[in-house]
Amino acid sequence: MYSVIPIFSDPYLHPLHKNNGLSALYVAPEGDNDFFIIQKHPDSDKFMEDYKWLDSEFILTPDKKLLNHFYKFKDVVDKNFIWWIDTGKPFDNNIRNNAIDFLSNKYYNVKKLNEIIPLYKHKEYCREVYEKNARVYTGENDEYMNDVIKAFGSIEKNGIKVSDDVCDIFDMRVKKHISNGKLYSNYNLWTTTGRPSNSFGSVNFAALPPEKRKAFVPENDYLVEYDYDAYHLRLIGDLVGHFFGIQSVHEYLAQDYGCSYEESKQRSFKLLYGGIDKETREKVPFFDKVYNYINTKWNEINKNKYVLSDIYKRTITLCNYEDLNKNKLFNYLIQAYETESNIKKILLIQDYLLSKKTKLVLYGYDSFLFDFSKQDGVETLTEIKDILESDKHYTKSKMGLNYGEMKDITERL
Repeated sequence: MYSVIPIFSDPYLHPLHKNNGLSALYVAPEGDNDFFIIQKHPDSDKFMEDYKWLDSEFILTPDKKLLNHFYKFKDVVDKNFIWWIDTGKPFDNNIRNNAIDFLSNKYYNVKKLNEIIPLYKHKEYCREVYEKNARVYTGENDEYMNDVIKAFGSIEKNGIKVSDDVCDIFDMRVKKHISNGKLYSNYNLWTTTGRPSNSFGSVNFAALPPEKRKAFVPENDYLVEYDYDAYHLRLIGDLVGHFFGIQSVHEYLAQDYGCSYEESKQRSFKLLYGGIDKETREKVPFFDKVYNYINTKWNEINKNKYVLSDIYKRTITLCNYEDLNKNKLFNYLIQAYETESNIKKILLIQDYLLSKKTKLVLYGYDSFLFDFSKQDGVETLTEIKDILESDKHYTKSKMGLNYGEMKDITERL
């Protein structure tokens, strides 16, 4: 068994950036002395040392997705994932090394900073990461770990093309992150709820305001976005066994409430996150089922000290959450179900697009953005829609020459 930590030349650039690359691999064999496999570092006269012999070994690494951006070793476990499964929290990497901090602050704008930092200082840092992030690997939840890393790592690899005026739309800080006309996103997978966040450099890809979306353009012919209709409500419908049909969920519930479409949206939000009153339970069958589900899961976690997520059966353990209550648990279960359902869809879509030019370039919880090539034919868009709607979660679709200015094409698909 080997613990492996990749050290990229530039810690501030995305690992997929054309001006970045691996400087060295820190390798710590179990029960033996640690060492570096050098690719390029001025402290060593070695260059491009062989690392593929590790393919036949079992590897532990802090960030498998990051390591995959350099090379996909065959048998790798993500140590941050193990920590997250055990504790319910992301690994808090607050490890400090005075020399690295000093050089990072002094030479922040210097390219390939990690090649300036001495190898022995990298070794000090890696040893501390290795020792602090120590958890017993049991082999449980491997399917989830491998699928989530494969799904979101594949989106990151595609990147997303930006317009010539991207620095005017954002600011000059994005300039150094542009590589071959693209920006690369970074999905943080091990969040408290399990719902990935997505940011890199100065860009928060998960919360793009409309005026900044214009900076994203197609590398092929068009950007096409699919948005789920009332996704959380339909997901909750799955969990409680309530099917809304093909019509708008908000219109469906408006009939039960006896109110307008807009008021229906507001009421549903307040009920989900503010509590479900007795009058609503008697009047609206869906919310009666939700109320019973919330209480059932709350009783289950208090009795068994854990509950399992619905698709991957990931353990959510009571002792990991100090201030857990009924509604928080309900929210965690919804977000886990959302993420797990979307992982399955992303993997199906990526398999379908393997032989095509069209690419999935951005994921936004209830939306999926594609860089569409006309060469693939309109039927590609229809097939993508069918995959996304395979579990009767219906979508609306838009197309445009930039992400900020798109026209509805739902009826055309």
